[in-house]
Amino acid sequence: MKPNTSTPHAADVHALLQAEYAAMDKLQHILNQETLLLGSSGNMQELSELVSRKNRLVDELKDFARKREQLRASWAGNSSSTDMEAFLETQEEADALLALWQQLLLLTASCREVNQMNGAIIKLNEQHMQHAISLLRDTEPEDVNYDAKGSTMTTRQSRLLGQA
Repeated sequence: MKPNTSTPHAADVHALLQAEYAAMDKLQHILNQETLLLGSSGNMQELSELVSRKNRLVDELKDFARKREQLRASWAGNSSSTDMEAFLETQEEADALLALWQQLLLLTASCREVNQMNGAIIKLNEQHMQHAISLLRDTEPEDVNYDAKGSTMTTRQSRLLGQA
């Protein structure tokens, strides 16, 4: 496709996507480290530091996404499309940009999967910890559930049979 002369320079778009990919790659490395620490009952100080680094990277990735959206939106003023791929197709070196975009999407999906797995490990560890605490206190464990808004709801199980 013929590049749109009023679009951002392809070099700027490429640099932004490369920087976003590099940050996402760092995030994947941190998530993998987090998985190892969670699975090995690792050092809590090290885990805390990883979470801080992860949060900073997530903020950085949000900034990249905002900048990318601003570039795409500046182009969308000349088009009815809101699709990132359609935007990239208008750029010089569209094939290289589209390939980088696909790599970024794959890496993002991989990070999301590892992050969800880590969340499940944390939830399981929390359940084990709550169960251990309830055994020590000789009380019934509390169930923690989430409502539609993501807020926690705690319910107590009863030991009716144990009390009879």
